[in-house]
Amino acid sequence: MRELDKVLDNREKIIWEGQPQFWPFILGSSVPSAIFGLFWLAVISPFIFAWFLIPATTVFFIVPLAFSLIGLWAVFGTPVYLALVHKYTYYAITDKRVIIQKGLIGRDFDMLDFDKITNAEVNVGVFDKLVGKDSGSLKLTTAGTFVETKQGPQVAPKTLANITKPYEVFRFFKNIEHDVKTDIEYPNKYRPRTNTGYRTKYSSSGSKKSRSKRK
Repeated sequence: MRELDKVLDNREKIIWEGQPQFWPFILGSSVPSAIFGLFWLAVISPFIFAWFLIPATTVFFIVPLAFSLIGLWAVFGTPVYLALVHKYTYYAITDKRVIIQKGLIGRDFDMLDFDKITNAEVNVGVFDKLVGKDSGSLKLTTAGTFVETKQGPQVAPKTLANITKPYEVFRFFKNIEHDVKTDIEYPNKYRPRTNTGYRTKYSSSGSKKSRSKRK
């Protein structure tokens, strides 16, 4: 269910919007989860069988059963959850920012202003190639997309996952980002008719450079 309009500012316009392709979106997370779940169940299964073979207390059974539920969720629960979440996942590029809609019970929104985005990259995964139709992911990093871990701060980019024509969307995004950042840093009212800066040229060796005024 699309609810992007709920978070748009006055006069803010959506220039591009899309959803993740279903199968790359589902398999990209559920396959690694299923592999982990099967390994987990293989480790815990001897304890489950032991309960049937020897007399045991209820507590002895509850503990391995609880752990087995973790494996079952990883194998079966993750793809079901992703299938339900998919229909609520939408992405938009507006004339001000990037908006990511997600959530199952209620709608959550991640909003990334263009002037706060520090890095952008395109990633085409295995399942984009195997089951996608020209799909891939656009990953955006801002100063606030770092999370603290035991190893220190780690990058946790916001992702427009498994979108159609990712390279085309990436180029489109970069053009808009450049225009919006330029408008923010150099408003039209204050732009000079001539640019008194310099255009720097480097030699092939990188050791020499020349400067010429740019008009």
